Amino acid sequence: EESLAFMRDYKPMTTGWGRLAQIHYGAGLMINRAALSLDKTTNWDYAYFEGHGGETYGFSSTQGFSSKAQAAFSIVTNTDNGTYSAVAACRMMVALAETRGDQVDYGCGKVVINPFETFLV
Repeated sequence: EESLAFMRDYKPMTTGWGRLAQIHYGAGLMINRAALSLDKTTNWDYAYFEGHGGETYGFSSTQGFSSKAQAAFSIVTNTDNGTYSAVAACRMMVALAETRGDQVDYGCGKVVINPFETFLV
C-alpha cells in the first residue's frame, strides 16, 4: 500500500511534452485520458485511467487500470504511431462502460490513413 501511494503521488510535469500535454505523473504512473473528446454532459467515470504508455521504433503501447471499471488492460500495436493505441484505449473504455450498463460517447472516431498523415474523423 505504501508503494502504491508513492506511485500515485501525482504532480504536474513542468518540462517538455508533459508540460504541454498537462500530464500529472507519479512514480511510473500517470493519469491518462482515454476520451478523445469530452463536454459537460459526458459521463467522465470511464474517461480517465491510471497507467503508462510508450513508443519506440515500430511499436506503441498503453497500459492502465480503470478504478471505475475495476479492470486492467494492455494495448500494444506494431506501429510507432500512438494514434492507434489511443483510439483502442478510447473504444475499450466505452466498451467497459457499456458492459456495466452505462452509455458514454468519448469521440473515439476512426483512424484514417493516407500516405502523408494519419488522423481521426
